[in-house]
Amino acid sequence: MKKLLALMLTLVLGVCGLSVFTACGKIEPIPETEGYTLKIGYTKYEPMNYFDENNKFVGHDTEFAQKVCADLGYNPKFIEIDWNSKETSLNAGEIDLIWNGMTITDELKEKILISDPYLENQQVIVVKKDSANKFKSVEDLAKASSIAYEKGSAADTLISENEALKDVTKVECSAQRDAFLEVFANTSEVAVVDVTMAKAMTSPGTDYSASLTYTDIGFEKEEYGIGMRKIDTRLCEKINNLIAQYKEDGTLEALYDKYIA
Repeated sequence: MKKLLALMLTLVLGVCGLSVFTACGKIEPIPETEGYTLKIGYTKYEPMNYFDENNKFVGHDTEFAQKVCADLGYNPKFIEIDWNSKETSLNAGEIDLIWNGMTITDELKEKILISDPYLENQQVIVVKKDSANKFKSVEDLAKASSIAYEKGSAADTLISENEALKDVTKVECSAQRDAFLEVFANTSEVAVVDVTMAKAMTSPGTDYSASLTYTDIGFEKEEYGIGMRKIDTRLCEKINNLIAQYKEDGTLEALYDKYIA
């Protein structure tokens, strides 16, 4: 009798577990419901998403997301994530959007749905000013004693796929800002980061402008997009319509001038 009960219990638990996975655990498309809260995944990355001197959460993508949510009737909730596992967090439902200066790549397109481009970007190198003349091309990076970069980023892909850099010491960081600070602290000779960050961190008046500079050494141009789950085609369509509208009415140009130019 006990064996029969144990067998029945096992079967019930198995069915319940399957039910949770297929029904309770199923992620549905974002509803078109006024006041719905959209969970937006970000990392601290000036000028895209960061806290200013008054501890106010600001930035190009912060304001951009807030504007889109307001126009679509959603409430934004910003959630800090591990950039290296951004797709996993998205597809697990921990966040609804990846909105943090995300470079559009073919590899990402296989895993998630990505909006139309909204901003052009490029990878550049950050070095101490007295080393600026040492690195003029991608090939020159092979001379570096070490290169810092954000794990899982566009810089990671560029560095890992470059055969000439296979013997250079690589410093993986959890955020672009950390890669930048590796150079400032003399723990890495070079950092490869987005030009948007490099501009913001080395502009006149910042803490780093006296000692650090950035250089375009010829990496290909990139474009930023917003990541979402593949089931959210309707949301992507609506966001793409707003991106086109904001390009036309000057909204995106104003954000660029405010935070990046």
